[in-house]
Amino acid sequence: MRVELVYHPKCSLYKSIRKVLEDVIAEERLPIPVEMVEDKVHPNAPYIRLDGHLIMKIRNDHTFDNLRDFLHKKWIDITHPKKNNQKP
Repeated sequence: MRVELVYHPKCSLYKSIRKVLEDVIAEERLPIPVEMVEDKVHPNAPYIRLDGHLIMKIRNDHTFDNLRDFLHKKWIDITHPKKNNQKP
């Protein structure tokens, strides 16, 4: 799994979000780094891409618990895919 934090250099929020992401990943013991991707064109709030797909735009009210729950769920979805065609 590849986690990217896309940010604009003039946005002050991305530094605190990066710290929270790294703390969440460490607490959950996920073997993934946070890759920083600078976007000089779009001065939007930072957002997270997972395996190249936009998955979450960051807001000021996202908390440690929100990000932990979100990343944990995504990690489970990726590492334990549901078997849709499995017969009982």
